[in-house]
Amino acid sequence: MTSQPAHLAEIRHTDLVFPHQTNHQGSYFGGAAMAEMDKVAFLVAARHARRPFVTASCDKLDFVAPAHVGDLVELTGQVRMVGRHSMIVDVELAAENLLTGVRHICTRGAFTMVAADRKANPDRLPPAPDSRPDFAPSPAGYARTLQLVFPGDTNHLGQLFGGNAMSLMGKAAYIAASRHTRGNVGMAASDKIDFIAPTKEGELLDVIADVVSVGRTSMQVAVRAEAEDLMSGERRLVGEASYVMVALDGDGQPTPASPLKV
Repeated sequence: MTSQPAHLAEIRHTDLVFPHQTNHQGSYFGGAAMAEMDKVAFLVAARHARRPFVTASCDKLDFVAPAHVGDLVELTGQVRMVGRHSMIVDVELAAENLLTGVRHICTRGAFTMVAADRKANPDRLPPAPDSRPDFAPSPAGYARTLQLVFPGDTNHLGQLFGGNAMSLMGKAAYIAASRHTRGNVGMAASDKIDFIAPTKEGELLDVIADVVSVGRTSMQVAVRAEAEDLMSGERRLVGEASYVMVALDGDGQPTPASPLKV
């Protein structure tokens, strides 16, 4: 079997904790965390078997530490065990302080995913992979965000709204720039956004952002968006963008950005 790039062989999703996702203490709602973990479990199962899945159960989740408003949360998932029509997917959620880079595990869980088409398709699921991905923390200056395209995200043609795609690409650029300079950042400009092909309802939108150059106070962030048909595995480039992000001090004024490491 032909090997594939590491970012295609793993499921890794980063996001930001916003105020509407927290309680009155500024901590990430457990329900919001579980929803994101369940989404990752579905993506892992669907990509492994290229079949539709539903969640049958989730083992006990212990929230060992909170994520707070403004934190980055990074979720990873991998197949642990496969039966005839079901599999167990392990999902981990970690939080990272964007300013300090300090990370901690918030929770882990095991999700049992069952093939939704098992009555019409009696074939066994593919066996569990021989090797498991090494989920080391993603590098500074990098962000990867995954989104399933649901009906509410689309226009009358069943295609993802351009505004939704731009929002996700801008968020990824913000995360990458913040992780690079370990400080507050703001968007100064969008040099270009090219929509090359539509993302369709039911597909996975995979957005990857990288800091590619740094000036005195600004950072150039390249963002690439690819759509994946989860049933066939077909991927295609759907969008590219370039953003200028500016490092900000405590008063919101431009401040020197960290140099790009060679």
